Amino acid sequence: MSSTSSLILKLSPLALPYLALFCGGIFLTVCQSFGLLTPLPYPGGMSDAYLQLLTDSSFFASFVFSLGVAAVSAASAVTIGTLLAYRIWKLPGRLATVALVYKIPLILPHIAVAFVVLVFWSQSGILASAAHQLGLIRSMTEFPNVLYSGWGIGMILAYTLKGTPFAMLLVMAMLVRFDARQIQTAAMLGASGLRIFFSIVLPRLAPAMHTGFIILFLYSFGAFDIPYILSESRPGMLSIQVYNLYFKHDLARRPEAMAILTIMFCFAVLFIIAYSKVVRRLEDGVRKL
Repeated sequence: MSSTSSLILKLSPLALPYLALFCGGIFLTVCQSFGLLTPLPYPGGMSDAYLQLLTDSSFFASFVFSLGVAAVSAASAVTIGTLLAYRIWKLPGRLATVALVYKIPLILPHIAVAFVVLVFWSQSGILASAAHQLGLIRSMTEFPNVLYSGWGIGMILAYTLKGTPFAMLLVMAMLVRFDARQIQTAAMLGASGLRIFFSIVLPRLAPAMHTGFIILFLYSFGAFDIPYILSESRPGMLSIQVYNLYFKHDLARRPEAMAILTIMFCFAVLFIIAYSKVVRRLEDGVRKL
């Protein structure tokens, strides 16, 4: 038996459940988006669900809204996480050990983070109550409607709060292997702190930052838990639109929900490919310089 066959045989206990659940789920989703294998016979044509979505302005509004929330929250989490990780890495040994408390939010479920944001930022929350007690506002209803302003700020806050420790974890893994003597040498040659960070440190951290951005962006784009608590009513996130079509309408609209999921999956694959190619070209250009 060859080494490849032996490896496949050893991985089969893990690969078979993956093929059955993940790939099987994708296959069923795609089939139902075309009106096949539905719980009840689908009276429409195979492409009716996609045509319905492509002529629905609310679908495009939700798609753009989901992209905006995902992009802003992922970029914010990666930026804040990178800066905080760099500051912690520069701390003395004892303080850096204490600063590892940043990992605590990693164990919180996303829905718990959504409730934390709700408790703090709603018009009946802690910040509104504090502003009222300090006399900054006459009534708690005067507190800005941050969560449901139509811009998805509540979801962005929640995803940023949850994603920042994750980005820090990835960046810290790169910083641990970073040679601090490069920074010391650059400082001795007169380089400023900003110059050192952008010219020496940031290029080394770029792979972890790109990985973190892709993971956080795609999760925020398709997740359901935080939008279920903090999503706007119009336009809503795509995950909420799928939920409404799947559970709150008759079975005749099941293919539309599956079509949205199929489009989201295809977008995720294309996004990873396009993002990786752009990053690779940028890195090649930097090397040539």
